[in-house]
Amino acid sequence: MQTALCQSCNKQKAQLKSRRSRLEPGVQLLICQSCIDSKFEPRWLIILHGRQNGANSVATYISKRRYIGNEISAAELIRPE
Repeated sequence: MQTALCQSCNKQKAQLKSRRSRLEPGVQLLICQSCIDSKFEPRWLIILHGRQNGANSVATYISKRRYIGNEISAAELIRPE
């Protein structure tokens, strides 16, 4: 059996589904069913989207913790100069 990593939780899964990101529809992701059911997005994608479109655009994802990993800080959402 071949396994791959879920792009949201980074866990090895035997079955992944290809789907478009809700935040960035142009980004195709391989996500496990549990992350799909939880409406998770990859942490890195939330940060990038927040930098490009402002913190308000990702407020729901951050406040409802719809990602795996460390808490996203305001400093991470500031675009580096």
